[in-house]
Amino acid sequence: MNFDQGELDLSGNGSDAGHRKWLRDLEERKRAFELRYGVIVGRRVRVQLSGELNPMEGMIHVVSQKPGLPVAKLRLIMGKREFGPTDIESIVRLDDS
Repeated sequence: MNFDQGELDLSGNGSDAGHRKWLRDLEERKRAFELRYGVIVGRRVRVQLSGELNPMEGMIHVVSQKPGLPVAKLRLIMGKREFGPTDIESIVRLDDS
């Protein structure tokens, strides 16, 4: 699932209400995804993976994009490292500054 872009409804009346709704809907979908899979996407995080000595820092992106994918089949990527949500021992959101 790509949360950088969603579907934009252009049937509005010229105000920015449609754009605000689109942003809200996109944020709600992202939050639901994060709650379901226990990951933080699109923000800088520190991740400790099972069996790894050192944590990684960066942004997690979703590789597989099928909606409703079981957690065991979901694939994530940070840099060049691909992993699944079940490989994550801990995840901490870093300050956006």
